[in-house]
Amino acid sequence: MRIRLSGFAAAAAVAAIAQASFAAGGSGEDEIGAPSSRLQMAMTLYAAGITIGKVDMDATIRDGQYHVVSNLSTSGVVNAFWQSEIQATSTGKIGEKTLEPTLYDSFDTNHASKKQEVSLTYEPGNPPRLYAEPAYRTTGYEVPTEAQKNTYDPLSAVMYLTSGVAVSADDPCGVTAPVFDGRRRYDIELKKLKDANIAMDNGLYKGRAVVCSIRYHQLAGFKPNILKQSEKFPPIEAWVAIFPSALNGYHYVVPLKVWATTPYGLVAAVATSLKIDGTTPKG
Repeated sequence: MRIRLSGFAAAAAVAAIAQASFAAGGSGEDEIGAPSSRLQMAMTLYAAGITIGKVDMDATIRDGQYHVVSNLSTSGVVNAFWQSEIQATSTGKIGEKTLEPTLYDSFDTNHASKKQEVSLTYEPGNPPRLYAEPAYRTTGYEVPTEAQKNTYDPLSAVMYLTSGVAVSADDPCGVTAPVFDGRRRYDIELKKLKDANIAMDNGLYKGRAVVCSIRYHQLAGFKPNILKQSEKFPPIEAWVAIFPSALNGYHYVVPLKVWATTPYGLVAAVATSLKIDGTTPKG
């Protein structure tokens, strides 16, 4: 399989958005304490019909707090040029219409066994405090301090999009998540395209859904050539379904498939397992 830069850029964008949506771990619903709700999900990543990786997520809401754990790993031919294993966790407060992250940690190991650790600590009204080991080299393409404020780490952004706190059931896609990952500043923007009835090929879900468009806006912290490549990103779309949670007033907005059609084939992230409060939802 041959994937040129624009096709690979689309694959990376789909993978980032998918991860900026999934996890494993979390505090279980069987723990004693306040009422809670739990979303567990896994997706497989494909490029031109070939499996290139997996991403999973386990998110728990309890007593006004959220905790998310995520794992992403590449596989197959993609490892020849982009091998990565990423484990990340995020915690924070969940409000009526927004989230307040408190701590984000991620650990990345690439094909050369080089490791990257990143931590973001949040204080109200201030940009997040960054710890990176090794330190990021951002000279010439720094993210301005003001642009770092009022943003989400990647997993909190996923939680913001999937928790349903910012959208209505009629328009689950009318939302934009501002993201700062410690080095780059970008927005993930969702817009509703149409209602649909879907049937997933793997049998995971059949029923009502919404087709959404997704825009990955690169704003700061990217090298100039990468920003230029972003102009060539093909349109990204998603099947999104809405499911109730065990907590009154909450519903989950779950992307079941995220895809982009490139000149080099279809790039997609497809849900392979889904549990909400311990049960696989049906259409």
